[in-house]
Amino acid sequence: MGETTFHLLGGCLDKLYDMARAKSASLEADDNIELVVQLLPIAGEMTCQYYFVDHGARTLFWLHDSHEATTKIFSGLRGVEDPSHIRFALESEYWTHCERYPNHQMDRVKLLKELREVVMHASAEIITSDMSLSPFDADELSRILELINHLRENAEDNDFPHSTCIIARFMHYFYRAKFFNFCGLPCARLDADKSVYEEDTGFHPLISPLSLLLEVMLFWAPQAHLKDIRRVWVDECINTPRWKDFNSNLMTEWTGITIYSTVMLAVDVSFLAVPNVNIGPSHSIGIIATYLSIIFITGSLVASVLLARQNQRYGFESADKAAEFLSNLTGTFFGVKALATVHSLPYAMLMWGMIYFTIGLLYNVFKSTTTAMLASIISGERASYLPTTGRVRYFFYWR
Repeated sequence: MGETTFHLLGGCLDKLYDMARAKSASLEADDNIELVVQLLPIAGEMTCQYYFVDHGARTLFWLHDSHEATTKIFSGLRGVEDPSHIRFALESEYWTHCERYPNHQMDRVKLLKELREVVMHASAEIITSDMSLSPFDADELSRILELINHLRENAEDNDFPHSTCIIARFMHYFYRAKFFNFCGLPCARLDADKSVYEEDTGFHPLISPLSLLLEVMLFWAPQAHLKDIRRVWVDECINTPRWKDFNSNLMTEWTGITIYSTVMLAVDVSFLAVPNVNIGPSHSIGIIATYLSIIFITGSLVASVLLARQNQRYGFESADKAAEFLSNLTGTFFGVKALATVHSLPYAMLMWGMIYFTIGLLYNVFKSTTTAMLASIISGERASYLPTTGRVRYFFYWR
């Protein structure tokens, strides 16, 4: 530390001491109070930033107006007014401080008991509910319990700060989850896919008709993907286990579409190689429809490969980065509907490719088939119409 920095820090401490005396805050006699000070250059000038830590109350506090600091801690969450709710946010930041500066002597035996109770409650919630609010999945909670059992062996030994770091990190995640789920309030979130705010059902004169048109053109796939996104992205918050499941399901879907697209592409090329198909002019309906099928199938294959690659590289990143990405996307004109539309492109283009292939196939069949053969084909189609219609209705009903 340079001499200049030392004098700047000394001046900051003197100002804070004078302010504490002016507000009759007795900070010197309490060993549970710590002060963290940092100098940051802002607009070419060194400014002092600080916060106090109260280990007895497990919270942070400031002598100045804390509006700017708490705004960042609240992460843009709306409706943060109740003191008990604010306390969860401050306590989660307190545990972050303990993880970074584990020099304070804590009652680790008591903390491990508390952490163990919290983990067991989260485990029971995951076992009994599909809408768990736990920030960890079942396997992770089992490993945390094993780690707690190892920590209890040296709980009374305060010579090693690593145990404090581990406890503080887990406590931060659980108290952060309590804050985002409005724990202890009448409007508390009880299911992971439920919002604590009133749903916006407003009609936009431009977006709504355009969305309806896209839904029809893309076989209502964006609506299904939008529901999945909204089950994960609730009130601009992300539940980490559900985010991982969401990405795994996307990878499974796109991998399956890649296989179907490859098969359909081979079928289209093989169909064009049939001698009877190329007898007519190159601009016939059958050939044009088959070419369109190849274009859409190739588009589906390329889109699914690119999306799967992007999801493999970035999809399994931390929930915080995913929340930041979705938050930025929400501020755009189309919002998360744009992301849902992009996710549905491989499926929609595959469906259009199959439709155009069917058109080309039927055109060639009806063009070169005798009347008796057409009658037998129509009879077979009518015989298979009813069960097929029933299956299609069942499929769209459950989607």
